Amino acid sequence: LKLHHEFTSLGTRRSRTRSSTMSTALVLVAAACSYMLPPPCRSTAHHVRRTSVHMEQTYDPASYNPETPGIAVSMGDNGRPEGVHGTGYRFMPISSLGNEASPSLVAIAGAYPGLTGAQLLAPQPLPFPTLGKWNYHTLLADGLPTGFVVVPGSELLLARPNTVSVVCKSSSLGIELADGEEHEVLALIDRSDAAVDELSEMSPEDFYAFADADDRVHIRWLDALPAGWRVLGRLVYTQLPYVARPGSKSGFAEMSDEFEF
Repeated sequence: LKLHHEFTSLGTRRSRTRSSTMSTALVLVAAACSYMLPPPCRSTAHHVRRTSVHMEQTYDPASYNPETPGIAVSMGDNGRPEGVHGTGYRFMPISSLGNEASPSLVAIAGAYPGLTGAQLLAPQPLPFPTLGKWNYHTLLADGLPTGFVVVPGSELLLARPNTVSVVCKSSSLGIELADGEEHEVLALIDRSDAAVDELSEMSPEDFYAFADADDRVHIRWLDALPAGWRVLGRLVYTQLPYVARPGSKSGFAEMSDEFEF
């Protein structure tokens, strides 16, 4: 009887242990299911707020025409007339100037040597365009018989609007170019330099256009002004043409002065 009682007590404890383990497992399973299941449906009185995007134009494949104005379907025509830039998915080739000096149209005073002081002072200069802009000019046949020349834009010219050009033989200015030949160069003379009105402003380090007693022009430097001479303007710079160096070409195109990538 004592042995039977011990077996009975042991079976009862095992049964209670299994019952407790099963209860714990059921609680965990229920908790996991409650975490994974979606929340209960709310009443129809409460609606989930949705984000909507307002479209300026609704795309309808049946009525869409790619030839109609507008950069994109949703942008509309923006008031652009049909056939212009940005309509019908067509875009013009466009080039924009940089924020720098544009090419300048400079009046030609004459040719040197042989130029007179009166000829140098005669031309009426044209206004130079501001940075990143251009100017319009109507050139009349009798406006300036000696004509005009276009030179690269320079802030030096923009600061000196009363500049004219003198067509010079390179040898007359002592300039030797790479090929050793004679070439025409452009001497740009500022006729509003301070030395024109005030001789003390003349610098022996700079080059000027002088007129001698016979009104003949000399483009050079001087330590002191001879008697009867006067200052007509200061040389801003001399524009040289492109001259290729003889023998500069080799078997490699990259070494040529005319090679472009």
